[in-house]
Amino acid sequence: MKKKSIVILVIILLLIIISLGVGLFIFYNTKSDLVYSEVYVEAGTSDCDVTEFLKRGEPTAHFTKDSEFDPRVPGDYELKIAWEMPVFGTVTDKTILHVQDTVAPEVQLATDSVDMYVTAQAPSAADLVESVNDVTNCTIDFAEEYDFTKEGEFEASIVVTDEAGNQTVCTVPCKVIEDNTPPEIKGVEPLQFAQGDAVSFKKNIEVVDDKDENPTLEVDNSEVNVDKRGVYNLTYIARDAAGNETKKTTTVKIVSAKISEATEENVNALADAVLADIIKDGMDQKAQAKAVFNWVVNNITYSETAGIDDLYSAAYKGMYYHVGDCTVKQKTAEVLLNRLGIKNMEIEKIRDTRGHYWLLIDIGEGWYHYDPNLQLDGTLIFYWHDADLWAYSNAHKNTHNYDPSKYPTIQ
Repeated sequence: MKKKSIVILVIILLLIIISLGVGLFIFYNTKSDLVYSEVYVEAGTSDCDVTEFLKRGEPTAHFTKDSEFDPRVPGDYELKIAWEMPVFGTVTDKTILHVQDTVAPEVQLATDSVDMYVTAQAPSAADLVESVNDVTNCTIDFAEEYDFTKEGEFEASIVVTDEAGNQTVCTVPCKVIEDNTPPEIKGVEPLQFAQGDAVSFKKNIEVVDDKDENPTLEVDNSEVNVDKRGVYNLTYIARDAAGNETKKTTTVKIVSAKISEATEENVNALADAVLADIIKDGMDQKAQAKAVFNWVVNNITYSETAGIDDLYSAAYKGMYYHVGDCTVKQKTAEVLLNRLGIKNMEIEKIRDTRGHYWLLIDIGEGWYHYDPNLQLDGTLIFYWHDADLWAYSNAHKNTHNYDPSKYPTIQ
């Protein structure tokens, strides 16, 4: 009986050992059969899910808390994946994530070609690149050294390299020009103006260059006093893109002021001379209106003499003699704005002890107040809303009290 019990016990132990062996065999084979030992992804991947590491579906699979990686950054990451198994509970297996960078940088050039003079600063490779798109930092270099100090034409290769060694090569045609010929200034001759005349020193002056289509012209009139009789030196300075320079000097004779007929033609000629000096390329209508406003405020001295109602007589006085009352200032501004094609209209104060005139202007945004007179307290009323003008007028003894029924809606 005792012997039989021992045999039964041995059989049970053998069964347990066999079961454990089979279980362990299944356990380890199940682990290795679920998780890939290595996974490769391209750097810059926005997301990297655990399912990409599994050979088959396992809803409980997940990365362990100590499995940290960034699929946007190249490198090798050792990871652990855990999942639930019947009988054995939570099990884990190891894998390696290889984040690779095999994609060359995307490069946008800043220019299709380079045209420059030998005297100009040589560009770097980075100067010729507008943007670079890559998951890593990149270097930008020329494929070789290029000589930008000698005249000639060549193709410059720009090499953009990322941290993984991927490269993008772009080619830019380059033309280096040698220019030792200075520009030519045409039309320079002695000038004569009357005292107080509005003058344009650049009128009839032309600058040409054999290679530069847009040479610059500078006028040095620092010695000229248009309000004082005398003979003065005036210098023109022309420069081309290569840095070549030409200077020409002439004389300006200022004679006694003369009275001219205030005809439309004469007044428009005076207006055009003023505008030639104050209006710059690229100005929009608001900037042009401000330039006219500043000129009238700064160049016409206020005088309480009898006003002039005629448009051209008043504007002539303002532009020729640089003196006048609010009517002269308003009408001078009106003529200048008309020459620029800026919509405007006269507005009149309700007369009490004294009258006053100013303008409304519309540059496509509705009507605004435009008073080219320096107010007694130093205020400048340029492009004012109606509410702001009323507030100012009410606070300063009705300086701009007017009848709204006579005018269009003011902003």
